[in-house]
Amino acid sequence: MLDALLTLPEGGLPKFIWLSAVFSVFNTVQCMVSPLGMTRKIYSHQPHQVTPLTSHVFAAWTALSAILRYKCAFNMADPLIYDLTFWSYVIAGTHFTSEIIAFKTVRFPGPVISTFCVALTSIIWMVKDRDLYIH
Repeated sequence: MLDALLTLPEGGLPKFIWLSAVFSVFNTVQCMVSPLGMTRKIYSHQPHQVTPLTSHVFAAWTALSAILRYKCAFNMADPLIYDLTFWSYVIAGTHFTSEIIAFKTVRFPGPVISTFCVALTSIIWMVKDRDLYIH
């Protein structure tokens, strides 16, 4: 797994996106194996709304995000993959922001802070460095 890091494009962004993909795989497995565990902790203001089904849907979304992130980390010059990955972070950030502000299902700060920080950092970094990778 660490050998993969040696073949990533130059810069910190591909490594950050790759690491985000790895953590997304772990989150996907957790949502499938223990669907009410961490997901209920994230949505701690309304844990009764978390069901095995919602956790499995969350796992499917996270798996798709992991695939996009992994592909992007190795293909930073591909504008389609880069942009789809960027928008996946925007969707994740928007989702958690709406859960915090509008729906009040998530306590902030709390377990969601790491996901929120990864999304926000990725959005800013991908906007800032887009011209370095997309020519």
